[in-house]
Amino acid sequence: MIDLDQYYQITITSNKMEATVVQHAKTNQEETIDIGQVKEWVHEHGIVFGMIEESLHSLSNRVNLDSPLLIARGLPKKQGAAAYLLPILFKKEKVADDGKMKVNLKDVLDIESVREGDKVGQKIAATSGQNGKNVLGEEISAKPGKDFTLRAGKNTRVSEDEQSIYSLIDGQVSIENKRIHVHPIYEVKGDLSMKTGNISFVGNVVINGNVPTGFIVEADGDIRVRGTVEGAHLTAGGSIFVGAGIVGQHKSFLKAKGDLQTTFINEGNVEVGGTIEVAQAILHSTCTAEKTIICTRGKGNIVGGVLSAGEGVHARTIGNDMQTKTSLFIGANEQLLKKQKDTESTKRKAQDDLTKLGKLLKVYIEKQKKQSLVGKEKIMVLRIQHSFRTAKELLDESNDILESLDKLGGPLEGGSISAKDSFYPNVFIHFGKYRRKLVSKHQYAKVTLIDSEITISSL
Repeated sequence: MIDLDQYYQITITSNKMEATVVQHAKTNQEETIDIGQVKEWVHEHGIVFGMIEESLHSLSNRVNLDSPLLIARGLPKKQGAAAYLLPILFKKEKVADDGKMKVNLKDVLDIESVREGDKVGQKIAATSGQNGKNVLGEEISAKPGKDFTLRAGKNTRVSEDEQSIYSLIDGQVSIENKRIHVHPIYEVKGDLSMKTGNISFVGNVVINGNVPTGFIVEADGDIRVRGTVEGAHLTAGGSIFVGAGIVGQHKSFLKAKGDLQTTFINEGNVEVGGTIEVAQAILHSTCTAEKTIICTRGKGNIVGGVLSAGEGVHARTIGNDMQTKTSLFIGANEQLLKKQKDTESTKRKAQDDLTKLGKLLKVYIEKQKKQSLVGKEKIMVLRIQHSFRTAKELLDESNDILESLDKLGGPLEGGSISAKDSFYPNVFIHFGKYRRKLVSKHQYAKVTLIDSEITISSL
């Protein structure tokens, strides 16, 4: 039996997922090497899984190797997918890349209303993942997807099996992270005017016209404006959708806990807890998004102003031929850091309240074991239980927010800025404390932070 070690050497990668053969001496053509010998030799080196038959036959045919030959490949593990909340009746339709937005503004402006008792959300369970195996036959454990507790939003309830969410009222759906709310609707038939005045409403606000300069609109839910927003102030506990665009005149301020979607922003000031998505252009504006700023459909221009995003900024063109100064910031900004600090404080208070309420409840439970509670004591127990549930919900909500902020405040290397067409000179890029000014034009480029250096590469 031929000793294959005198001709070949097997190398196994450090992660044990691949095995290769290199040839260090020419084989004797008079010696016979059958496929069984090759497999036995490979097994002697501990390789028992993922063998590549074609490569093994090459060795048995005494093919001279000019480069390493891959003879075995392991099966990678597949991590489990996290559980998520699937909204019902609020489906974002995909559209062709015809200059319109990724999310059609008409769809979100014409969102369907729901009735009391309608199912508005479904929990999609986490998957367990699929284990892998290396070339040595050792199993590689996959991590199951992360689960979460389904919680009711405003005017909704969770089903007994904790898998579905149902509406408690007639209204419109509003989505916030892992919660679904159903808000009552306040609708204005035309433009905001002195006749309608400013608006402050506990639900969703729908304005079927324009919002002129000087007006204030506040909503606990979403704000939908079919026309234009001028130098007005809009504040939403949900998201803001503006059909015709924002003409801010450096007087407007739009703030949303969720996302903002519009056709264009000109001289506006926008601050959101989610994503800013614009169809045509962002011009001379101040925009802050905890997640991403997207302006890649239609013209997709970003010119002038200051844009800050936790994860990334993506457009067709950034800057212009006139070299207008345009500043882009990636990473946790001052507002995010303040939000994190405030949420941590809220979490600590909720934890303290749970501890105190738990001890107090235990006292009444022990007393109840010895003798029946009187009327006032029973009422006190009900109040403690209600306060306990409220504190628990506040703690869970704080944990969700902090988890989201941890992702945004993670390594800056995960963030990016991209231009499908061009970056122009005089664009200032900031990744945390790192800064770079572009002095020349770059086409089809992506900017990232690699090893503490702002790097430009091709898309």
